[in-house]
Amino acid sequence: MKGNPLLRLAIVLLVLAAVLWPVCRLTMHRVALQAMEPLSTTKKTNESAPSGASESSILEKRPTLNVTLLLHAAPSPQHCLITQAGRKLLTEKDQISPGEYRTAIEMAKGEDLLISADWGDEEPHALRLEVLVHGFQAPLEKSFWGKKSLEDSLPIPASFLP
Repeated sequence: MKGNPLLRLAIVLLVLAAVLWPVCRLTMHRVALQAMEPLSTTKKTNESAPSGASESSILEKRPTLNVTLLLHAAPSPQHCLITQAGRKLLTEKDQISPGEYRTAIEMAKGEDLLISADWGDEEPHALRLEVLVHGFQAPLEKSFWGKKSLEDSLPIPASFLP
């Protein structure tokens, strides 16, 4: 390509700017919408709920799933807890056999599950959480590893099944 190097640089910069401008607008718009969405839904929920409203009434306003939570642990933890938005879903009281815990619940879509467990020793420990949606074959599952204690999360996408 022949010509003035400054003119070539200016043409390249114009082409790059023409391509990058729509991409930046799209990505910045999505980030702004995602940042504003949780605040607006929380605000609406808090404004519409009376001051003594229970968590179940707030849960009813969100899309929910009927699920069974299965937690497999090796070895069994002294304490285990799965919560979602401050609501206890599964504890060590839901034990069905050594190292296995199960509960059937209604769970909100788009909220992370927070998993915590602790053991009495420093050995490696494993947990596997399965979220079985009633009426569907494929579970949502994740394995966790820890030593004396474990704290992690499992995101439940808002687009997760119907």
